[in-house]
Amino acid sequence: METHSKHTLFTHSPVSRIGTVAYYALISRLVIWAIAAVSHALIQDYDSALELILPIETTSQQLFKSVFGVFLRWDAFYFVHIANKGYVFEQAHAFFPLVPALTRLVANTLLAPLSFVLDYRQQLVLAGVIVANASFIAATVQLYKLTRELFGREQFAYLTAMLYVLTPSGIFMSAIYTESTFSALSFTGMLFAARKQYLLAAIAWSFSCTARSNGILYAGFIIYDLVVRMDLSMSFSNKIFVLVKTGLLCLITWIGFFAVQLYGYSLYCTDTTSNIDMRPWCNGNIPLIYTFVQDFYWNVGFLRYYEVKQIPNFLMAAPMIILSASGIIYYVMFDTHRALTLGRSSTPVSIDKTTPPFMTLATFPHIVLWGALLLSNITTMHIQIITRAFSCLPAVYWFAAHQFEGEKVFGAGWTRTVTTFFVMYGLIGIILFANFFPPA
Repeated sequence: METHSKHTLFTHSPVSRIGTVAYYALISRLVIWAIAAVSHALIQDYDSALELILPIETTSQQLFKSVFGVFLRWDAFYFVHIANKGYVFEQAHAFFPLVPALTRLVANTLLAPLSFVLDYRQQLVLAGVIVANASFIAATVQLYKLTRELFGREQFAYLTAMLYVLTPSGIFMSAIYTESTFSALSFTGMLFAARKQYLLAAIAWSFSCTARSNGILYAGFIIYDLVVRMDLSMSFSNKIFVLVKTGLLCLITWIGFFAVQLYGYSLYCTDTTSNIDMRPWCNGNIPLIYTFVQDFYWNVGFLRYYEVKQIPNFLMAAPMIILSASGIIYYVMFDTHRALTLGRSSTPVSIDKTTPPFMTLATFPHIVLWGALLLSNITTMHIQIITRAFSCLPAVYWFAAHQFEGEKVFGAGWTRTVTTFFVMYGLIGIILFANFFPPA
């Protein structure tokens, strides 16, 4: 009798495929954890700052540091400190509050019963690791669902999710950083937008704005769908309604960001009783603490990073820059007319049923976002963060998945190159990060 007990991954239903995607996302986190722990045991840390957060006075403290300390590096110190003490220092406002808030929530609830074996800082570190890794699993599932929703191609969605599991920024997605949480919220908002559920999308993106400032750009998806692609044959009153609706949805998207800025303003700009001089940014035309902190403390500004000493960081960023530039150029070249008309019209080749998913119209607003962030990163930001910063961009992984379409497909065929980049860059990143080596 024929048995159906053995199924391949390619015959799974969408529901079971989600389970498979989540399973591999979890396994990838455990593998990264193991590699980080082993490399940390074999290589001496470049910096001993970890002991300021996790002292090693007892055997249990040493064990905890060895197991979880590999995820407490660089920016993670700020997030744990904010979770523990709040915003004590002005420069800490470069780091948004969602991840510290979730970290503190998990430490005070889920991990509260462990208070008799862990001190509070250890609870916070463990909570931060839980938040980051749970968020990564959620982000992987949401990216899979988003891809399937947009393109209707199960295998492409699954391949995209598997490439996300192998993301070259893998260690940062497990560390106490914002990347995983921000990506999960970003993809969730994009999924709602793909389903035309714009209010839910705006709410999800508003929460994302409390994790990273990039979330304010996602209002562009709403503007593109409702305004750029507006049916011009509508009546004047309907057009006004659409514009008002779009404006309100954009405001909802931006609420999270402005709430964070308002909190900073309340800390430094509203105390008229003390003799302390008000901070200089308080009197700006738009008093945003985030832009001031990035400029004053972190030297973020147009072309400021273009120094000889930063050449190694540019070299580290080069693979993602090349991948991104290639993806954008191939997309534009496939249908230049579509790009010039902002997607309002396309050539026949672009709407053919055999068009690869990456090259379809559904990708267009994501390409615009990708291009805007690429330009911003290479001109203004600290260039070494580009690989992890782009972990929230589905187009990166769609273009990577596109490489598996075959040599005869336009812009594809770099299968081995992309796979090598993802795996090798990710592996090197784990070893460097786990032992406190730059870049971060």
